Amino acid sequence: MANKPENNKHGQNVLKSLEELENRRNKLLKLTEEMLSAYKGAMYPVDIFAIGAVKRAISTAAGFRLLVESWNMICARAMLRMQIDTALRFSSIFLVKKPHDFVVEILKGQQINKTKDKDGNKMTDAYLVSKLAPEYSWLPVVYKNLSGYVHLSEHHLFDSIEHIDDESGSVLWAITETDMRFPDKSWTEVIACFNESTDIFMKYLEGWIFTKANPEIVAKIKKKLNIK
Repeated sequence: MANKPENNKHGQNVLKSLEELENRRNKLLKLTEEMLSAYKGAMYPVDIFAIGAVKRAISTAAGFRLLVESWNMICARAMLRMQIDTALRFSSIFLVKKPHDFVVEILKGQQINKTKDKDGNKMTDAYLVSKLAPEYSWLPVVYKNLSGYVHLSEHHLFDSIEHIDDESGSVLWAITETDMRFPDKSWTEVIACFNESTDIFMKYLEGWIFTKANPEIVAKIKKKLNIK
């Protein structure tokens, strides 16, 4: 079986990607401060939803980093799936007619995937992915593959194989919590996806901050575009 490097650290490319992860955490906290001070500090239901989403995003990022540093690819991918979920579900506030009323129902326990958007479409995870797919072409494939890491699937069976001897047909199993057979590229890719998922969330968070801080401008834009 493969062994960890003597210093138990990843290569420079992976470490650099993790620095970008930390930068996004700091940006999320700054955006939250900006949101809470916008429009003279008024507080709306969507603010509460955003605070919960930010909390989940930075907590997930912290756990994801620890998993990468401890060479746990299986759980890192599951955490990536969670970060995508945060971005997807926060984006739903831009698909409904009355975002604040929508959030109030969520606070009462309503499941987002049981609710409908302004066009009457049920906002399942698959539907939310389809809405973002035109801008993020990588999302549908990555989301589908990662779902196999949330539930026990063939991914876990294949990931437990360390080596197959073609001549003898024997299999060397990796029954360990570390995943050492993945090259640096695999680690940088999973971190890059995590970072981009966080970027998607931040884009919608920035959208809400602008909406909150500039209600008159947003109202004029909606009127011009005939958006109710």
